[in-house]
Amino acid sequence: MQHFDSLTSETYWLPDAPTSLTFNKCTLCPHCIYVFCVSVSVEFKLAKFLQLIRTIKRTIFKKVRTETILKIYNTLVLPTFLYGSGNSTLTALQRRRIEGAEMKLLRPLAGYTLYDHKTNGFIRRELRITGILDKIGEYRWNWLSHLQRMPQNRIPLKSYHYRPQGRRTIGRPKKR
Repeated sequence: MQHFDSLTSETYWLPDAPTSLTFNKCTLCPHCIYVFCVSVSVEFKLAKFLQLIRTIKRTIFKKVRTETILKIYNTLVLPTFLYGSGNSTLTALQRRRIEGAEMKLLRPLAGYTLYDHKTNGFIRRELRITGILDKIGEYRWNWLSHLQRMPQNRIPLKSYHYRPQGRRTIGRPKKR
């Protein structure tokens, strides 16, 4: 990772996702290729998360034991949502939507409906599951501690501590 001065960059947009891949090639040595994935929006991840939950409920929900569905949920569904979530900021609306999507699978899995008035925490304790928002917080904490262990010359640490110079203008942005 010492050749960052001599990188040429090519950006490609993926057809089915609101993200892009940037391939950085080093002009000094042809075997150095760094791939940076621009972050996928939380809304896109949430849509994929809900799609996976619908697939589980439609195909295997009544046919397989609860433990098996929880294993599938922990190995397939959660990693798709948690990938790259350590450095994204969530709004309150996004937090509510994530928790609602999670409970869309867990509530029927525990054998409850909304009319039973069981809290989300009660259902998670009964199924012995950690919530997605708690796992996102854990990922963020791990990323922050990873940043603190980095040497001072690393780019992620520099971008974390970067503060732009200058001031913004007051009020609404001017029309172009």
